[in-house]
Amino acid sequence: MEYIILWAVFPVGSYIVAKDKNRNPYLWAALALLIGPFALLIIALIPNGEGDDQPYL
Repeated sequence: MEYIILWAVFPVGSYIVAKDKNRNPYLWAALALLIGPFALLIIALIPNGEGDDQPYL
């Protein structure tokens, strides 16, 4: 049961981090479904993407 919960948490976390870094959140959520915590770690370590920085309130 814990694995199913973690399997759902990593894509959500990757989506949020990717959106904050101006990256494609859907791509990173899909990657997190496949490789789990490694996708979250990768997106957390890469630099911000190009584009306007818009704060999400």
